Amino acid sequence: MADLDNTIACRLADFYAAVRPSALPAEVMAKSRRVLADFLAVLAVGYQEGFLAKLATDYYLQMGGAAEATVLCADRKLPAANAALLMAAMGHSVELDDGHRWGGAHPAVAIVPAVLAVAEREGKSFLELLAGIAVGYDAMCRLARATAPMHLDKGFHVTGTCGSVGAAAACAHLMGLDNAQMAYAISLGGLQSAGLCEMLNDNPGIKPIQPGKAAQAGVIAADLVSRGATAPRTVFEGRYGWLRAMCGDRYSLPALLDELGQRWEIMHNYIKLYPTCRHCHAAIDVAREARQVLGCWLEDIASVDVRMYRLGIDEIGGIVCPNSFEEAMFSLRFAVAIALETGNVTLQDYSAENLADDGLCEVARKVRVEPDEQMDALYPAERGVWMKVTLTDGRVFEKAVPVAKGEPDNPVSDEELFEKHRAMLQPYYDKDFARGLWDIAVRSDANSVRCDQIVDHFRRHMQPR
Repeated sequence: MADLDNTIACRLADFYAAVRPSALPAEVMAKSRRVLADFLAVLAVGYQEGFLAKLATDYYLQMGGAAEATVLCADRKLPAANAALLMAAMGHSVELDDGHRWGGAHPAVAIVPAVLAVAEREGKSFLELLAGIAVGYDAMCRLARATAPMHLDKGFHVTGTCGSVGAAAACAHLMGLDNAQMAYAISLGGLQSAGLCEMLNDNPGIKPIQPGKAAQAGVIAADLVSRGATAPRTVFEGRYGWLRAMCGDRYSLPALLDELGQRWEIMHNYIKLYPTCRHCHAAIDVAREARQVLGCWLEDIASVDVRMYRLGIDEIGGIVCPNSFEEAMFSLRFAVAIALETGNVTLQDYSAENLADDGLCEVARKVRVEPDEQMDALYPAERGVWMKVTLTDGRVFEKAVPVAKGEPDNPVSDEELFEKHRAMLQPYYDKDFARGLWDIAVRSDANSVRCDQIVDHFRRHMQPR
């Protein structure tokens, strides 16, 4: 019989239950502040633009329930689990949320909403909120990294499946659960893991419900355990456990358990600059540079050749001329056409007019995408692209990049991150909204910030949708 006090869940729990904000490295707390700022800005835009977010918000507001935590933007209090779900769905609606290339996951949308909801309900400090984010990111992304790429290859949506584990660890940490309770919460989060990638092949707009359910599952797991629930401590390695079910036992135990407290996974996540699936971003970077160097317009484009890793092609290589905003976010060819036309890719570039633009669609059809075996072998250490843009006058721009802008090894500065927030919030909110969010989340003395300042800031600046 397995040593039930030394299972994977218990070993993770022994570490996470003991984490204290004062002991976290300064760079980890600083990164927690920036991913919080980024999530809040993306959530505010997702509330305005996300179709599913609107449906889900109306549904859960009508359902009602105990007034525990504020649904930011909607300015209503709901049960913390439901508030977490809605904020996660908002945050994942416009494909601008952060990610972790080593695990193929989007941690902010599963972790931060659960942390915000529980921190408000429990009256936690800003420092405790930041520590909860770091713990949640670590638990979620360790599991994602340990099971990549087999977990994704089997069709699972990693943000949904690993997200419920990370959210459970984050919420249990915020609630001060002890080692045994933390293990039970992690297990109960794992038992609720769900999410499939089939939505990428039809109606991808439903995708935000899966991180929403992950955030909700984390709150539920910690709440039930705090009331006395238990769960199998063998949830990961057991005969019918998570690892066998989710990746056929093809996983890395060192990636899951080694260097706890030395390697914090939050330090390895990336920031998005464009509202598309991350697999499009390296190609957008190169297309933007090609336009700048060549000084070209759509009518000048003769052909565009792209080589990249096969997994990326599987996710964003199928849609050529999208029929909706949701489809556009998963079209590499259309994103490249936009970048060659405008020199950037923004939410406003996915307007109905652009989706119906014959010139953009014509260039999208000229983009040829092929798999590259060498890039496959380097994935995910590199997740780049090779591109060749050929003009009708014979001029050529050719470049390969190993990773897109925003990765830890190709980072965005604070100035670039704030500019992302300012630019994407400008069409929907007054000019003080972005600056105020940044000041609260990043610039202010963390010891003097209160969590309710975030709620108050949203309330002051919200306008009708």
